[in-house]
Amino acid sequence: MSLAHASLESAQVPSPVRRRGVPPLPLLTLVNGFNYLDRQVVYGMEPALQQAFGLSHEQAGLLATANLVVFALASLVSGPIADRIGPRKVIFGGILTWAIATIGSALSTSFPMLIFFRALVGIGEGAYGPSANALLCADAPPEKRGRAMGIYNVGMALGGTLGLCLGALLEPLIGWRNVFWLAGAPSMLLALAAAFIAAPARIELPVRLPAWKYLLRPTYLLALAGGITATFGASALIFYTRRLVIEVRHLSVTMGSLYMLFVGLVCGVGGVLVGGYMGDRLNRRAPGGHSLTIGVSMLLAVPVGTAALFTEPKLAFMLLTAGAAFLLSVYNGPSAAVVDELGPPQFAATLQSVFLFGIHVLGNASAPPVVGRFFDQTHSLPAALMSAVVAFGLSGILFCVVARRQRTEAGRGSSTA
Repeated sequence: MSLAHASLESAQVPSPVRRRGVPPLPLLTLVNGFNYLDRQVVYGMEPALQQAFGLSHEQAGLLATANLVVFALASLVSGPIADRIGPRKVIFGGILTWAIATIGSALSTSFPMLIFFRALVGIGEGAYGPSANALLCADAPPEKRGRAMGIYNVGMALGGTLGLCLGALLEPLIGWRNVFWLAGAPSMLLALAAAFIAAPARIELPVRLPAWKYLLRPTYLLALAGGITATFGASALIFYTRRLVIEVRHLSVTMGSLYMLFVGLVCGVGGVLVGGYMGDRLNRRAPGGHSLTIGVSMLLAVPVGTAALFTEPKLAFMLLTAGAAFLLSVYNGPSAAVVDELGPPQFAATLQSVFLFGIHVLGNASAPPVVGRFFDQTHSLPAALMSAVVAFGLSGILFCVVARRQRTEAGRGSSTA
């Protein structure tokens, strides 16, 4: 049996009946908000941490790298574990771990100690991510997976934005240690709630092919490459957003923080929702709709993002940046649905975990120090951030190719059914 045919059959399997407990989508959306808040609050406090520990721009970027490399490794390990024991235990352990580690960040007395706790946050988030994606894709019917993941990633947009803004606004008032306390404490309660989440019954189907066959498919590898380049660009922009808005474009701390909050709440949330719903709509017309949605939005973001980086007038900069943020946020709606479509349900968490491992090791973790080095050499943040725009363009091309391959593979599968 062909891989395309096997994947087509798996996509036609009805969603399992969920067990009793807390509904997954609203709870995991809230959890995802604190997931990104706990991760990105450090970005909003980057200048304060740089001053507190005497760091260069490149060293400051290592705070993100330590978190994201360990996140990726934990993702790689946790996916197969979740496929074996179910996602609920893995999700609970992941949330509890990152909550404790965020509080530990507040207690750090040296840069190595802070690096350690940021890495420990990555263990918790890496355990959580693949299991949450797989659980939600299994819980939603195939025709609604894009919108389910879009709603779920509203938490990412809100949490990431609040992390940046709370870090920038609250650090001058209460200090960076207290900001870490405020970020980490609520996750302790969320871990308790996650212990009672309604996990869908496991799908028991005969395994026709081993997991590695699906992981080495060209279509999966192209999607992985698209995710790596998209995540590289997004990580660079997120890490340096505060510096770009406040120090380069000279918005006040209050105005800049409010603007970042607006972009996250309106453009970020709007982008992930539009991406999820549009991906489902195009996917009903032809296979590959989720991938095509990502590809087109990334390509449209290239000229808008380039103009935003080099536009001097504040109003024009703010409008162009908001437009670019909307287009780039579209990726987060259907991306997990794309991965879910590339293999059978038995390997859902494994496929998600390898994807998250790849995008975070090669994309997320590398971006802050790489762009930081460009920044140190060129002394121009907009010029350094052009590397992110180039990455978005490559991602757009790759996801358009993935969409075409998905249509072709589905046609071959139907013809041999």
